Amino acid sequence: MLKAVALALAAAAVAISAAGAAAQSQPKPAATPFVIGTFQPLGNPDAPFESPLPNIGRTRAVNRACAAMRDLIVPSFEAALRADQRFVETRKRLPNYADIANDPSHQDDGFRQMLLSKLDRDAAAMMQESLVLNKALGDPRIAANVDDPQVIAERKALQQLYEAQQLRANLLNEFTIREHAATAKQGIDDGGAFRSRASTNYSGGVSPPPAPNPSLTAPPGMPLRSLNPLADRNSLQDWGTVLNTYVRTNENQAAKTFYTIAKTCR
Repeated sequence: MLKAVALALAAAAVAISAAGAAAQSQPKPAATPFVIGTFQPLGNPDAPFESPLPNIGRTRAVNRACAAMRDLIVPSFEAALRADQRFVETRKRLPNYADIANDPSHQDDGFRQMLLSKLDRDAAAMMQESLVLNKALGDPRIAANVDDPQVIAERKALQQLYEAQQLRANLLNEFTIREHAATAKQGIDDGGAFRSRASTNYSGGVSPPPAPNPSLTAPPGMPLRSLNPLADRNSLQDWGTVLNTYVRTNENQAAKTFYTIAKTCR
């Protein structure tokens, strides 16, 4: 019989009383270097909620599902939590960006660009973490053609986790791209002073159609700034909350699947 080295995992549970009570009733294992982290229940995003997972051996696992849990699910969950931690700062930056973007003294200056650059880095960091989940999904041990029921459940939950993380990162990235475009100088956007005389002649003196204004339209799932300082601040703050709730909900659902399987990996 293989001797297991303690591997403590922590997952979140949705803020439903029955699910929360069931998760909290589990005995809490001793702390180890593989603590997955904590989640926050829906409806109260600032209060931590702990739900321990059972110990999983660091030596050879007894079945496919436990091996996948140890080698793929645990690192993926850690990556998801790192992205969540990064988004904590993003949620603070979004309403602050609305304040600066609507301040006439900062319309096109370096301070606004500095805030956009921070949001750029946030999006890039979260996309990088989502690649960890994407790589895990490509591992043959958790491939779509594996017929083990527990592995199938692990893959489905991991796919759900990945899609939520990827959607949040992509939306934030799209937002920053559109804001960069909105702050670009008109002379550069349409050619302006930089348009060559030759190109003007070849065009027959007809000006090209204006580029789409990102401030007038927004794709689904993204707020449209109204240029009203208070409204924009509230809109971006609410957007951050919506994205956070969406990701947390999917994480909580995936965590319950992982928790059930992890209990068998003792």
